Amino acid sequence: MAFDLFRLPQLASSNIIKAMNTTEQFLMSLCSRRTFSIIKTLRGKSENIRMVVDNINLVLIDDNEGLTSFQQAIDPCRKEIVTVNGHPTFLTHNMRTARIRTYWVEPIVGTMELIEHVSNLFGTQVNKVFIDNDSGTEFMNWMQRLQKSLRMVRVTLDDSMERQFEPEDLKDIIMECEAERIQLTVQHSKPFEIKDLHQKFYGFESFRGTWITVGNLMTLDCICIAVQEKKFTCTEMNRFIKHWVNGGSPRIRIFRVEVTEQNNEALFEGD
Repeated sequence: MAFDLFRLPQLASSNIIKAMNTTEQFLMSLCSRRTFSIIKTLRGKSENIRMVVDNINLVLIDDNEGLTSFQQAIDPCRKEIVTVNGHPTFLTHNMRTARIRTYWVEPIVGTMELIEHVSNLFGTQVNKVFIDNDSGTEFMNWMQRLQKSLRMVRVTLDDSMERQFEPEDLKDIIMECEAERIQLTVQHSKPFEIKDLHQKFYGFESFRGTWITVGNLMTLDCICIAVQEKKFTCTEMNRFIKHWVNGGSPRIRIFRVEVTEQNNEALFEGD
């Protein structure tokens, strides 16, 4: 059996494709639907391919090799056309920096198409999703529908005051997240609270902001909880310890918070 792609027998074509690295296989798969099918069929298995994404970027990682794809608004001057998940689009690439750019009317739609393309091609899933205030919950919820599980959601921003999260947006992300871990490294623009933080994670990490309360810690169902910027009084931690001793938070194994003072008497007061 011969393949039109190389005009070679199947075994020879398979050897050529398997000799390509992940980036080369991915770029060739963009040529056409037929090319995608051939690459997918002949490439063989790989256990190490991972994806890290946000709403306009996708990073494809295979051991020490990596490729970054940026999705941008359509540029009418672009001439090179490729096929992503069955949809034609424009592309530019720089192999020296291992970066490509694809162009879409809605860049977030392009990222979704690329994720499905890569998942189908390599049989891999997204490991980590980065969320900023341009993403909202739309992209995260789409990822959660696409995959049965998601390893981590990281909610992050730079320190620009203009780009801080609105409280309701941040609350929606936290309450709708279904990932194994959630990591918060963001500031919020206004006073912020979540009265009923009934969420289940393997790990909950809050590295920025002082909004989290002892009540929040007691309603979280986690194995690991870590809070950095917020400091608790020994009286507050005493309340959590009593909650735990009486059977609350039964899954907790790692608990890291900072206290405002060294006062063991207040920390361990009571039965």
